[in-house]
Amino acid sequence: MGRLVKNRSIDNGALTVQIPQVTTAQRPTGINGDLIYNTTTGTFQAYDNGWANISTGNSALGTITIDNFQGDGSTQTFGNGVGNTLDGSTAANLSFSVTDATDVVVFIGGVYQIPDVNYTVAGNTITFGSVVPQNDGSGSSDHVITIIHGLNKLGE
Repeated sequence: MGRLVKNRSIDNGALTVQIPQVTTAQRPTGINGDLIYNTTTGTFQAYDNGWANISTGNSALGTITIDNFQGDGSTQTFGNGVGNTLDGSTAANLSFSVTDATDVVVFIGGVYQIPDVNYTVAGNTITFGSVVPQNDGSGSSDHVITIIHGLNKLGE
């Protein structure tokens, strides 16, 4: 036995189902499992003991940013002008702000760093559990810090 989508428009050669579009003020009381498109917020919402977003509002694809720094043998914190960029200046700045260490992927010399174990983040800074050894300048990138941000935004 199949289930029917009662009073919903099936369109595009039965390849899509039109979800009801309502404003925040028009949202019904809701039954667990209900789906709507909220035109006020530009988000799809599901009801599970209350309305919750299941998409981000009117957003384009996420942007991936990559910051590279180098260890100097004495610095644990990078960002907000602290730490060394790859050109050796002491104006290391993260190009993004984060609140959760799992929102970034971090490598030192190509070795993955574990969030909240090997590093923590706060706003525009990243702090490692120990100093990052000085890059030897041989071009081997042994102690180059690579921070990738935005992967969590893909597909939202």
